[in-house]
Parts: sequence; structure tokens; C-alpha cells
Amino acid sequence: MNRIPLRHRIRALSAAGGLLVLAGCAAGAGTPVTDAAATLSPAYDPASVWRAARDGLPTVVHGNPFALPREQAERLVLSTLRMPGWHRPAGFVAAPDAGERRGYRLVVVFNPARPVGHGGACRDLREIALGPSAATTRLHAAFCASERPLSHISGRAALTGPDDPAFRRLLAQALEQLLPRRNHLIEDDDLPRRRWIGAFRLAPS
Repeated sequence: MNRIPLRHRIRALSAAGGLLVLAGCAAGAGTPVTDAAATLSPAYDPASVWRAARDGLPTVVHGNPFALPREQAERLVLSTLRMPGWHRPAGFVAAPDAGERRGYRLVVVFNPARPVGHGGACRDLREIALGPSAATTRLHAAFCASERPLSHISGRAALTGPDDPAFRRLLAQALEQLLPRRNHLIEDDDLPRRRWIGAFRLAPS
């Protein structure tokens, strides 16, 4: 098991605490709120995002942010998602939410009935019960390699409808945290180990 040095954990917790305070002070009724930072696996590598998105990032949408027909809601989410600016431009393409869960993909869950546990979005989505659309839309997103989470994050926003700018901001804020430009769990002197992990131990089947 990889052990994160204590100084790194303290630094990450301090930064996360500061971001949570700022978010709590600045957030208004319609302001999206996400976790201060995504939960990253040591295997997360920004290069894996590029590999996954060369022909469009496969994306599974589970649940409905609004009271829309499922197909319409899926098209809305896919057209609203934007790759963070530090990655190469790429679109988002629909991926099936059933069958074999192989390869890299983004999973976006709207209004789960209960908090989604670690890695839950990367496994069988039928196990994630959904709640009704409500005044506050809840989101859980994960970047998966097969059934393994490379990163995941949760958020929420009070949305008035599909045209509410806060919907776009919620998705953008979540993806910026979910697909960061670097993995702070791994220092530069660990690069050989990171390559070994990414290429062999945790490469998607």
C-alpha cells in the first residue's frame, strides 16, 4: 500500500480547509459548491485524460439533473461539459451505463439518494439509487479506469432549470477538481514509480 508522507497530508488538509472556508463565505443561493478538492488515486496521471479523450471522453450520465426525458438530459449534460483549460480540447461522448465497465470513462451521477461511496460510480450504477429532482441538484462525478476510481468529487447547486448558468458552473467546477493538471500525491522524484503504476498495475483492461 502506498503511504503518503505526513507533511504532504498536512499540506493537503490545510489547503482543503482554506478552500472550504472560502467556499462557505462566498457561496450564495445559486452558487455551486463542490468538495474543496477531488479525492485522487496515486495512479491518477493527467496523461491518462489525454489518452481517454482522443476521440471524445466516454461519459456515462446516471440520473437526471432536471425533470427532463432521459435522452434529452444526457444530451444537455454532454453539451454542457467542458474540458479544463490545461488539457487538450476534447468533446464528451455518450457511453453505455450497462455491460462491461472497461477502459477510461467519466461518470456523472445526479441526485443520488445517498452519498456515493469511494469507487461506487465506477462499478455497477444500478446499485446507486436515485432521488427525485429537487431545488438543490446534487452531483457526484468520477474519472474511472475500468472499475477503479482515479479521482472522484461531489457537489451541489440550487438550480432553476437547464438554462441556469449555475449548472454550467457546477459542471466546470467539478471537472477542474476531478481532472487536475498534476497529482500532488506524487512528487517529481517519484516519477519512475508513477510510470510503473500507470503502465502496469492500474492500466485499464
